[in-house]
Amino acid sequence: VEAGGVAEFRDRLHAARPLTDRQRALFEPWRAVEIVFQITDSEIGDKRGLFDDAEGFDSGRAKSFLFVAADLEDRAYTRTHLADTARAVNRGFAMPVVVLFRHGRAVTLAVVHRRAHRKDTDRDVLEKVTLVKDIRAVDPHRAHVDILADLALPGMIDAGVRDFDGLHAAWEKVLDVEALNRRFYRELFAWFQRAAAACRFPDDGAGEGSTERHVIRLVTRLLFIWFLKEKRLVPEELFDDDFARRALKNHEPDSTDYYRTVLQNLFFATLNTEIDKRAFSTRTRTTHRDFTRYRYRSLLSDPDGFMDLLRSVPFVNGGLFDCLDDFAGVSDGGRRIDAFTDNIKTHGKNLDVPARLFLDRDEGLFPLFQRYKFTVEENTPLDQDVALDPELLGRAFENLLAAYNPETRQTARKATGSYYTPRHIVDYMVGEALAAALAARAHPADDNPHWWRARLGYLLDWEDAADDAAEFFDADEIDGLVRAIAGLRVLDPAAGSGAFPMGVLHRLTLALRRLDPGNERWEALQKDLATARAGRAFDTPDEAARNAELVEISRIFETYRDSDFGRKLYLIQNGIYGVDVQPVACQIAKLRFFVSLTVEQNPNDDPADNHGIRPLPNLETRFVAADALIGLRPETASLLVNDEVATKRRAIAEVRERYFLADNRKDKRARIREEQDHRDELRKILENERQAWTAARERCIERKASELPNHGVREAFRSAELAKLAQRRRGYDADLAEARKVADWDPYDQNARADWFDPGWMFGVTDGFDVTLGNPPYVRADFRDERHKAARAAIMASGDYDTLREKWDLFVPFMEKSFRLLRDGGVSSLIVSDAFGHAKYALEAREWFLRNALVERVDFFSRIKIFDAAV
Repeated sequence: VEAGGVAEFRDRLHAARPLTDRQRALFEPWRAVEIVFQITDSEIGDKRGLFDDAEGFDSGRAKSFLFVAADLEDRAYTRTHLADTARAVNRGFAMPVVVLFRHGRAVTLAVVHRRAHRKDTDRDVLEKVTLVKDIRAVDPHRAHVDILADLALPGMIDAGVRDFDGLHAAWEKVLDVEALNRRFYRELFAWFQRAAAACRFPDDGAGEGSTERHVIRLVTRLLFIWFLKEKRLVPEELFDDDFARRALKNHEPDSTDYYRTVLQNLFFATLNTEIDKRAFSTRTRTTHRDFTRYRYRSLLSDPDGFMDLLRSVPFVNGGLFDCLDDFAGVSDGGRRIDAFTDNIKTHGKNLDVPARLFLDRDEGLFPLFQRYKFTVEENTPLDQDVALDPELLGRAFENLLAAYNPETRQTARKATGSYYTPRHIVDYMVGEALAAALAARAHPADDNPHWWRARLGYLLDWEDAADDAAEFFDADEIDGLVRAIAGLRVLDPAAGSGAFPMGVLHRLTLALRRLDPGNERWEALQKDLATARAGRAFDTPDEAARNAELVEISRIFETYRDSDFGRKLYLIQNGIYGVDVQPVACQIAKLRFFVSLTVEQNPNDDPADNHGIRPLPNLETRFVAADALIGLRPETASLLVNDEVATKRRAIAEVRERYFLADNRKDKRARIREEQDHRDELRKILENERQAWTAARERCIERKASELPNHGVREAFRSAELAKLAQRRRGYDADLAEARKVADWDPYDQNARADWFDPGWMFGVTDGFDVTLGNPPYVRADFRDERHKAARAAIMASGDYDTLREKWDLFVPFMEKSFRLLRDGGVSSLIVSDAFGHAKYALEAREWFLRNALVERVDFFSRIKIFDAAV
């Protein structure tokens, strides 16, 4: 059916329902448009006339699909752009319109989910857009071929679809991203079990579950590489069995040579090393412990050719590919965790990772990955790709974490379901919490708090993302909101794989994009913050450090003016934090953030420019492995408040800020050594404090003894007082040992976990958070379990809680801790067991919150199943 030219088609849409200027601009890349065909309810039932040429189409509200094809300029398009365009097309039609976009040699299929308006039955509400994106016309991805085959109309009719409702339901099933994720997780978990049984790694010193931890870390690294491959930043041939046979002198299914030579060299000597510094180890004293050097030259058929192939891979930084082996020798107590060494017989003998786990055609990890389409763009409630995105993979990892966590292992092994909070729950909680927090930090021009809160909800609403939000806020309000967003501090105290922190990042990015589309306000604010940081810096000898950061900010916004990269980078730097007891969970959360930053970058072919990729920030001081429920004792904290300690604390905080943005290994190692020096000095300060404390009390005893009338009385007094002092000193030494934990804590050790948490020392946040939110663990009291018994005893002994009663569930102290971590006016939003509403053990907590907090909202789901596998 002729649709006329692009301008005529757009004008017809505008006449049916007016388009905004932004929506009209979406049609500028269109070169041609046609209405291809329409499928009606009657035609599905009578398939003889299904593909007959149509003279026109029914424009009424008959049950039908309309197919529109658009030819676009040959360039790359984001998922959001295509989704917004499909939604703009659907606005002008009464029935669902399936849009086929052709852009260059690729095609994208876009389907808008519609539902009847609850009040106006004459129109529909347009919900999320589902896309099958970037289908290659030549050599299509296997996953795309399978999806298109499943969508094929003749096959569906042959399978029994007889009407529009049946067809609509069948298509929804094919395009169900949740079902895709569940299928992927089942296959990944089966591989995980095979790998855990087949692999052997050096012990990381963490006891039970060591092999599973190693496997999860390995999958994390490989999945990030798979996302890089989607950006064409890693050669695909590396993951092919034929390549392994060509590249290795000896390649056998049960050999570890492929893992060592291809994967470890890719991890540590390529992705973690600047392009111009890559080279093979000379196996001399100067290089044999340099974990950025290539190894295993003797196992490669063509070592120089292998290095040449990897020159197309950028340096990514970020810590995900840091080799976890210690620089110190084994004889000096150094650990070999990754066992990346040419000395295989001595230090690599405990490493066994068979090549078949990766390359076997039926059961290998890479053939599994190749059966699915991956996308580096995280799906949102507004638009989604029928592909595996980082959020969905976060869910898979959450289940893997549960599978090896002793507390949940048995349940997880039986479940294909989700311990991961469903996306729509995360999105709802994040939106409500951020709206409340912004309402407290930014103020409207008028004096109407209810209208202000409604406008903030609109600003953070995905469904309104295509609208220009500036018309709802004046210039002063926009300036205030941008400053408020920059100042927000958000913490998830049980972060898991990072679902809630990622939700916060996406919502705040959305708000900034709508308030400040050109990034002008955000850039100016980041320069102000950088100048303020430099002014507070303890050890900045001149303006060089400040000027360098200002130049870098300018470069970032010049490079990414029309991208979310600058928004995301500084949101992460300024105020998004996570804590989890499992180090590997923190690593997965960091993976999510790395992918989110990578998607905003545009690769090029220039190795001198690191192929257009800005090295990732270092998130070790944003996601920490610690026990969020155990704080420093008041007696311990009192030892850390003198002027010397405060000065050293500021110095450490400054080093960590500089480490966050360090974009090469030399700077990173310099910052780590600098912090180690400060922490060594902090230990000395604490030891000097101990000696001074003892000396002061001994002088006091001597002074009082000298005032006594005779020698015998003086000696008796002195003896008794020294005995008391010895007892007091034992208590003081215990407090001092606790204080030394602060000096001993190393945020850069990816295997370590602190048994305490303090936001001041770990994050530099001393005045509380604006938002705490998340999904704390549910573990009922079981005093027969020694592990639970010890953990609960530590929580009770901390003296930090007023809400614990009888056999309390672990979520109860998480609720109180999340509240206590807030600054005045802060907001806490948690999803907890419905037992909080009725259990006897939660009575104390309910009454405490009614006395101490403003309970703004409770959503109660006692009869609605939110989680697939949690009770």
